[in-house]
Amino acid sequence: MARRKFNIFLNIILVIVILLILASIGFIGYDYFYKRYKNAVDAEKEIEKIDEYIADNNNLVVEVSNDPIEESNESTTTKKYNSNVNYGLTYRGYGVLGKIELPKVGLQYPVLETMTDAKSIDVSVAMQYGVGLNNVGNTVIIGHNYRNGTFFGSNKKLVEGDKVYITDLSGNRIEYTIYSKYITPQEDYSYAQRDTGGKREVTLVTCHSNNKYRLILCARE
Repeated sequence: MARRKFNIFLNIILVIVILLILASIGFIGYDYFYKRYKNAVDAEKEIEKIDEYIADNNNLVVEVSNDPIEESNESTTTKKYNSNVNYGLTYRGYGVLGKIELPKVGLQYPVLETMTDAKSIDVSVAMQYGVGLNNVGNTVIIGHNYRNGTFFGSNKKLVEGDKVYITDLSGNRIEYTIYSKYITPQEDYSYAQRDTGGKREVTLVTCHSNNKYRLILCARE
């Protein structure tokens, strides 16, 4: 009788262990496959909206200057696009500045306006610092390093020579080439305020080693 009760107890424990294993598999599957699929679908829909927005608003002007032409009384009008303004286009409550494409890993995401709170990078990648998308100087774009490869979780696969494409809301699509890849402590912020020598550059930043370090990718037009 005691042996039978013991066998029943072992069977119950076995069932519990199996259920826990199945639950763990289900959670991993949800985290890796469903969330990756959902993020990809949502990003693709937003990219379509960005492309439509650019097509409908390809003459955005935020600054007009009338400077006299030398040796002439005529004036010329200069149109300038401000890459730090989202012009009303939003994604999950955050302003959108444009989009980023990483062809090697098959990913593209909307770039959100200057990061105002940590929750914005739970939504997509965001501009953290800099002169603005496709302006001369350095622009830092930050994203989470998710283990399912979404956002900047696949940046570790990128190497020097790989391409990054940035499109701003005026429709300018600039090709950047990665020229530097390194890991640095989270306290190091030197990558943000560097002299680009009059070139357009972008810096892609994501966490590394449980947020103790940062994986940095520097790319130049």
